[in-house]
Amino acid sequence: MQLNMRNKSAAKECYLRTEVCLEALMDAIRQDVSVLTLLSEVLCLLDMIVNSFAHMISTKPVDRYVRPQFTYDGPLAIDSGRHPILESIHNDFIPNNIYLSEASNMVIVMGPNMSGKSTYLQQVCLIVILAQIGCYVPARFANLRVTDRIFTRMGTVDCLEHNSSTFMTEMKETAFIMQNISHRSLVVMDELGRATSSSDGFAMAWSCCEQLLALKAYTIFATHMENLSELATLYPNVKMLHFYVEVKNNRMDFKFQLKDGQSHVPHYGLMLAGVAGLPSSVIETAKRITSTITQKKTKRMEVNSQQCSDIQLVYRVAQRLICLKYSNQDEISLRESLQSLKESYIRGSA
Repeated sequence: MQLNMRNKSAAKECYLRTEVCLEALMDAIRQDVSVLTLLSEVLCLLDMIVNSFAHMISTKPVDRYVRPQFTYDGPLAIDSGRHPILESIHNDFIPNNIYLSEASNMVIVMGPNMSGKSTYLQQVCLIVILAQIGCYVPARFANLRVTDRIFTRMGTVDCLEHNSSTFMTEMKETAFIMQNISHRSLVVMDELGRATSSSDGFAMAWSCCEQLLALKAYTIFATHMENLSELATLYPNVKMLHFYVEVKNNRMDFKFQLKDGQSHVPHYGLMLAGVAGLPSSVIETAKRITSTITQKKTKRMEVNSQQCSDIQLVYRVAQRLICLKYSNQDEISLRESLQSLKESYIRGSA
C-alpha cells in the first residue's frame, strides 16, 4: 500500500511538472503563433506542389505542360488549354483556346447543353491560378496578364437557410462582383438571369455585360440567351464564340470544339425536349414561335452590323497591334506583319 501511494504521488508530480512545462512552452510560442501558422501553410502548399503537381508534370510528355509567360497589361492568351483534372480522366480531352485583350476584353460563349461551356470556364480559371502560384500549365502556350482577383458566378442553387431563391443567390453573387471588381480582375460567369422572367433576366444579363465592358475587366460570359449576341454588333470589344455541334438524323454529336461566331445549331433546346418525350404537337408549335422571334432578331443584328462596321474594323486592327506589341518576333517579321495588317485594313478585312 505504501509503494502504491508513493507511485501515485510520483505520477501526480510528473503530470504537474509536465503541465507546467507545456504551459511555459505555449507562452513562449504564443507570441509567434501567427508566423508558425503561415509557415505551416507554406509547407503544406510546397508539399502539395512537389509531391503531387510536380510528380504529375514529370510523368507527362514535355510538351503537355508549359511554363507560362506574364505581362502586366498584356493579353490573356492560352493556346490549346486543357482541364488539368479531366484530362487525367479522359485521354481524348479536346483542348481549346482563349484570347482576351484591351481591345477584346469580353468573350460570350454559346452552345447547347452539355457541349462543354462550364468545363471551359473552369479550365481557364484553373490555368490562371496554376500560373500565378508558380506552376506549369496544361497548354501549348500561355501568356497571362497578372490578375488581382478571379470572380466567378457558376451554378444554380437556392439557399434555404438564408431564405434566398435561386435568382436572389445569383443577384447576391453578381452584386459582390460588381462592388469589388477592378480593371485587372478576371470575371467568369456561367449563365445569369435564367432563374426569373425571361425579359427581366435578359435585361439584367445585358446590363451586367455593359457594366463589365465599362470597367474593362477581362470577362468570359457563357449563356443560352441568343439575344445577347447583339452585343457583338454594338460593342467592338465583344467577341462571340460557340461550341461546335454536328446534327445528324435529328441528333446532336458534340465535338467540344470552340469556334468563332454565334452558335449555328437551330433549336437545340427543342431537340432535347423532343428526346425527353414531349408531344410532337408541342414541339412544332414551339418551333413556329421561335422562328418568328429569330427573324426579328436577325434583322436587328444586320442593321447594327452596318452601323458599327467601321468601329469594329478599327478595334480589330488595335487588337492585332496589341498582339504584335507583346510578341517575340524579330524586326523583319514585325515589318511583314505590319505590312500585311496595312493591306488588310485597306481592303476592309482586318
